Amino acid sequence: MFYNLKNIALILLVSITMSGCSMSPMYGENSGSSAVMKNIDIVQVRNREHQIIRNELLKYIDGNTSSTKKTLELDFNVDVSRSGLIFTSTGEAQRMQIDVEVTYGIFRITEFRELIYSDKVRVINTYTLSKSEYNNAQADISTFNLISKEIASNINRQISLNYLNLVE
Repeated sequence: MFYNLKNIALILLVSITMSGCSMSPMYGENSGSSAVMKNIDIVQVRNREHQIIRNELLKYIDGNTSSTKKTLELDFNVDVSRSGLIFTSTGEAQRMQIDVEVTYGIFRITEFRELIYSDKVRVINTYTLSKSEYNNAQADISTFNLISKEIASNINRQISLNYLNLVE
């Protein structure tokens, strides 16, 4: 009985000691990537779809759009395609698929604009079509907003995983 109590106490002591180690998280404010994220400027909008994705990215990449000089710039292109799915016997689609592919690059801004990292993100989502054009338009907007949030999250994750390539 005494040995079991001694083993439990030893296990608790080791567990408490190990939990206090100095490991830092890979994501979040305490990670090394947050300094890189705050140093990235996102290029201005080209169209509505680009603007929606840019707004979602600003939530991750220090939404502060102040005029402070940033040494990195994120530029991206958005390719959106919509196609019908599950057709009825009359040839009308019952569902709509939105396929969004974003190709992006991070550039170091010095005398020149040097590409230091590039990648692409692709997200596909669907929604059900109804007889109402208004409902279809709202479903399209909501679905694209969900896709934009996922794209921004994926780009943020990829930048966080590769932040060592982005520091000077």
